[in-house]
Amino acid sequence: MTTQYRIQRRRRLGLIAATLLGSLTVSACSRTGSEAGAGKKDTPAIAKTLRLGQPSPETQDISRYNKTGKFIITPQKVVEGKPEDLRDLGDDNKYANQKLVWVYVNAKLTGGDAVKGPMMMTNIGAEAGAGHTATQLILIGDLSGRPKDCVGEDTEAAWKQGDTRTVCAPYLIPAASKVTQVTYFRGFHAEPLKWAVQ
Repeated sequence: MTTQYRIQRRRRLGLIAATLLGSLTVSACSRTGSEAGAGKKDTPAIAKTLRLGQPSPETQDISRYNKTGKFIITPQKVVEGKPEDLRDLGDDNKYANQKLVWVYVNAKLTGGDAVKGPMMMTNIGAEAGAGHTATQLILIGDLSGRPKDCVGEDTEAAWKQGDTRTVCAPYLIPAASKVTQVTYFRGFHAEPLKWAVQ
């Protein structure tokens, strides 16, 4: 085998190897691109602010007792309490410079399992401007200032598909503030839903 033949043979093998590598790279790139496109999941968009009375744009999963229902959540209104409402709690110093607001939320079970006591209000929050987050007030007993149409959540009530209920809960905010939006916490995978209070 002559030296010139060896050189030509090496060149041919080099070209074949380069051509194979090139075609494999193109093939891999196009497959990866199409697979990436096919398997790509949309990242949750930041939810736009809704207005009170508008239903959640999609159902929300709420689980309890190993059952998960799909609920449409619709905050209805926010009612401000009176300054004296907090006196029922018997600790004027603790609640100084705060006031109560009552947040009303409608829920409708539209799919999934029948759920007993879904406790939807645990995911409901409120913002009071200037970075103040309302604190839900957990009551033992009740307050004399509770609005007559404010029905607390029954944590043992059975829900079946089609059931709809409006419940209400008290929240604390700074006395000089007003609630600017009601929120619904959707876990750490997505932005909370927000409803503007006008």
